[in-house]
Amino acid sequence: MTNLTIVGAQWGDEGKGKIVDYFSNKFDVVLRFQGGHNAGHTIVINDTKFILSILPSGVIRNKLCIIGSGTVIDPIHLFKEIDYLKRKKIIVSNQNLKIANNASLLLPFHSLIDKIRENILSKEKIGTTRRGIGPCYEDKIARRGIKICDLENINFLKKRLKNLIDFHNIFLKNFSKTPISFNETFQFLKSVKKKLLSYSIDLSDFVNSNQFLNKKLLFEGAQGLMLDVDYGTFPYVTSNNTLPATASSSIGLNPKRLGNILGVVKAYTTRVGEGPFPTEIKSNLGLNLAKNGNEFGTVTGRQRRCGWFDSVQCKKAVNIAGIESLVLTKIDVLDSFKKINICYQYKLKNKLFNSMPNSISILNKIKPQYLSIKGWQCKTSGITNIKKLPKQAKKFIKIIEKLVGVPIILVSNGPDRKNIIKLKRF
Repeated sequence: MTNLTIVGAQWGDEGKGKIVDYFSNKFDVVLRFQGGHNAGHTIVINDTKFILSILPSGVIRNKLCIIGSGTVIDPIHLFKEIDYLKRKKIIVSNQNLKIANNASLLLPFHSLIDKIRENILSKEKIGTTRRGIGPCYEDKIARRGIKICDLENINFLKKRLKNLIDFHNIFLKNFSKTPISFNETFQFLKSVKKKLLSYSIDLSDFVNSNQFLNKKLLFEGAQGLMLDVDYGTFPYVTSNNTLPATASSSIGLNPKRLGNILGVVKAYTTRVGEGPFPTEIKSNLGLNLAKNGNEFGTVTGRQRRCGWFDSVQCKKAVNIAGIESLVLTKIDVLDSFKKINICYQYKLKNKLFNSMPNSISILNKIKPQYLSIKGWQCKTSGITNIKKLPKQAKKFIKIIEKLVGVPIILVSNGPDRKNIIKLKRF
C-alpha cells in the first residue's frame, strides 16, 4: 500500500480517528500535521473508549507517531493526554512519539485571550473551543510566538517571552484585572522544558533520513476541510489550513510522498459552533438525529448541529483536497428514518448553484434542493458484508458516489473498531 493522507471532508467530527486507527496497522508511522487540542478523535475497541486531542490516533496501535510543525502544542494538555493513555495501559515515550522542535507552544494565557475575545464578540462569536488555538496561531503568523526549540536557550527564551507578554498585556489591560505574569509563565516553561525537549526533534531532518525512505506513512488531519482558514466558511473556521497539502509543509517532506488522499464523511452532516450550514435541520428531526448519533463534541461537550448529507459541500471538499475516495461513517444512525434527504443543489431566488459559494452571505440565504429516498428502516450495525446491507442503504451509497464523483471504499456502521464494511478494494 502506498502512503495515505486522511482528512475530514465536512466540518469535522466525521469519525477520522476510527478510520486512522483502522488503517494504521498497515503503516509504520502516523503523522499528525495540523491543529491543536481542539480536535477530538474517538476510538472504541471492545467497548473501551479512547479520546485523543493532540496525539496521533496511531498511538493506540503503538505505531511511531509524529506531530508536525503545523500544530500548536499545549504542554499541559499533551502531558495530561499521555498520562490518560498510561492509565489505559498505552505507553507513550520518546521512542514512539516525536514532536517537531519548530512546533509552536500554546501557553496558558492563549486560552484566556480566546475566552475574552469570544465574550466580547457575544452574538457575533466564532464559536471556538476557547482553548487558545486561534491566539496561538496568530502569534505564530505575527512571528512573535514561542517554539519548542526556543526552550533550548534560556536567555533567548526570556527575551522572546517578554516581548510576547508585553504585546498581549496591552490588549488585556482593558479586559482583565490581572495582567499576564512574566515570572509565572517563565517558571512554567522551565518546568516543562526537560520533558518537552525529550520528545522534540528536527523533524525535516528525521523524516528525510535514509532510515525513513522505505517507511509507510499515514498522515492524519484534524478538524474538517470546511473549517480550512482559506477554503472553509470564513470567518467561521479554524485558525489554520486543514487541506492535505498542509502535511507536506508541516512535516517537512516532499509532497509526492503524501500518497492517496482519503476523505471521511458522515452519512449526514454536522457542525459545532457558529456559521452557515445549508442543510441544517432545525426541527425535532434534527434533535433526533443528534440523539441517535450521540452528536456531542468530544472536546467541548457541545451539542452538534445536524443536517442532511450535502453533496454540493462534499464536492467542494473533494476538489480542494484532491480526494480520490471516501469513507462513509455512521450510516447506522439513519436506520430508523422513513425518508432520507440528500442535497444535490442550492437555490437562491431563481439562481441555481451546483458548487458551494465562498460568500457566507449567500450561504446563509440559499435553499438546499433535495433528492429524497425511502429509508431502509432496519438495523445496519453488526453487518460486515456489503451483500447484507439493505437495498435502500446500497442505493443511498450509490447516489452519493454519483453526486460527488468519487468511490466510497468503506462504510462505518458503529463506533467500534470492527464496525466496518469493505465496499471496494483500496
